[in-house]
Amino acid sequence: MEFRIKFRPFKLEDAIFINKLRQEEEMEQLIGGSKRPVSYERDLKWVEQIILGDSQTSIYFAITFMDSDEIIGYASITDIDFRNGSCFWSGIKIDKTKSGKGVGTEVALKILKYAFEELRMERCTGECLENHEAVLRMLLKVGFKKEGLMRNRLYKNGKYNSQWLLSVIREEYFEIKQNYGL
Repeated sequence: MEFRIKFRPFKLEDAIFINKLRQEEEMEQLIGGSKRPVSYERDLKWVEQIILGDSQTSIYFAITFMDSDEIIGYASITDIDFRNGSCFWSGIKIDKTKSGKGVGTEVALKILKYAFEELRMERCTGECLENHEAVLRMLLKVGFKKEGLMRNRLYKNGKYNSQWLLSVIREEYFEIKQNYGL
């Protein structure tokens, strides 16, 4: 597979883009985590901490097109557990003008490649809101398997929401790698 996107480290100026993404109400309603107003200054500090920190349990990637350095989104792998070989794909945020064009699929495949080939994980999990059908389809398309529905897992949008728990294990990744020519 020839990727149109690449990962790069965060830059301080990415905080402007990240803060704008947080203001997009539609996106915030469909992702896990608490919705709250976040100032540009807080996002700047957060990006700085990611850049200067040396976390052994999380990695953040700025997403750009191959021919550009301009950020179009970001993704992360968290809860990295080297002893047990597991990690959590904490999701993806992409500029809405770039979504729906296969970018999410490419990001998911690059995340899996990184988790299994660079971090040498045995298992990578992911979650999505039960009613976020586009993300569920994308996760299943790239090879994640449903493990179950976590009922009333997340309070969001004024109610408790269920979330799908999905995963890919190492042996499945090698099938994904072959199917997509990674």
